[in-house]
Amino acid sequence: PTAASMEATSQELKLTESKMALINPVDNSVENAAANASGVVDEKEKKSKADDTVFKRRPHIFPPVDLKRKPGYDSENGPKVVMFSCMINALLDVCLIDEVFKLDVAILMDWIDDGELNEDFSLKRSTDDMWRPYLQLGNIVEKTEEIEKNTDVYSLRKRPVICSYRRFIPVLEQTMPLKDFPFDVIMLDTIVQFGWTTKDLKIVLGEMEVDPRLWSLNEYVLADFRMLQRTKLYQYYTCYDDCDDPYPEVVIRLTLVRNPWYYMWRLVMPQAILSIMALTSFLVESDEIVDRFDISGTIVLSEVALYFIAVQMLPKVPYTMRIDIWFTWCFLLVFITWAQSAIIFLANDSLDEDQLKDFDLATMIVYVIGLTVGTAWFLKPIIRFQWEYASQQEIVAKTASLKHKFGKMPRKSSPKRQTMMNSSEL
Repeated sequence: PTAASMEATSQELKLTESKMALINPVDNSVENAAANASGVVDEKEKKSKADDTVFKRRPHIFPPVDLKRKPGYDSENGPKVVMFSCMINALLDVCLIDEVFKLDVAILMDWIDDGELNEDFSLKRSTDDMWRPYLQLGNIVEKTEEIEKNTDVYSLRKRPVICSYRRFIPVLEQTMPLKDFPFDVIMLDTIVQFGWTTKDLKIVLGEMEVDPRLWSLNEYVLADFRMLQRTKLYQYYTCYDDCDDPYPEVVIRLTLVRNPWYYMWRLVMPQAILSIMALTSFLVESDEIVDRFDISGTIVLSEVALYFIAVQMLPKVPYTMRIDIWFTWCFLLVFITWAQSAIIFLANDSLDEDQLKDFDLATMIVYVIGLTVGTAWFLKPIIRFQWEYASQQEIVAKTASLKHKFGKMPRKSSPKRQTMMNSSEL
């Protein structure tokens, strides 16, 4: 037989075997069970299971989304553009120990979607059925529902724009370092996360407003407020379309500077007076050791009593604060006066009167320099507070004058939202 006829015969045999296998499938379950019992495992099956385990990723962290209606499905110019604005209505609570804060925040999002509008610029369907930018608060402590929400159509440069309004009162967590207490600066961040990646959604920062009541907080001074934009890539979670694109995030930041005068008048000022009164021990003659010990002992007991009061007033944190270092430094200086009196008592017979006076003078100079340097280091941040407080008073004065003149409160940016957004970019 020729080679061509042999090849044709082999192909017919393979076809016949495949048909027989379909008609009478071979059951290898008994053989597989025997192989598993004897510890023999098919290498191909083992490899396929390993591959499935390696390529299986965790689901995305956001709730399921409708992939048929992505935010950029009707756009040929890239992702859907959404302008993000916010309003801080009130700062309700700040807990330094638990490092949480509670505020009243309203979020406003604007976007263009002509496919959702009728000819008279009304919505074709209910807001629950239409596409809206999904968002969640990234640093929230407990679940919070919206107390207000609304979606409607507004005019933006004579162009219909869909606007979504949502208001929350969440409890958020934030690290609050107190190492410079009572001159600490706290940044309260509200992290807003979106359910679509940057491939499908583009966030444009609009304007941010704060209620005028935030300028007159009792314990803090509002130094700054702003919005920051960033992206976050979740390495251990897959996206809704199994891509590696990051998610957009917006950080609403309030910068607060503590008003230190409550602690200055009630703790710092009495401690400074007691430290200055300790200098009176140097006015007593060197041979009057009992009187010197009486003065130093009285000052020490007074400072200890004041410190016990301060412990009840200060935040209970597991690290040393600025005011703790200053209190310890004042204790050390008073201990120097007590140690100087003890040295004079022990060396009174071996030193003459002039040497004792020189020793007193040197100790007093060291005490005054130490107290001056330590107090200057402690009070150095108060310059920053005074500058922030002066700026805040200037803003409050301008706000009051504008309110009296125009009858409304000005925004940090333009009063009209259309000036913050370029319609051609949309």
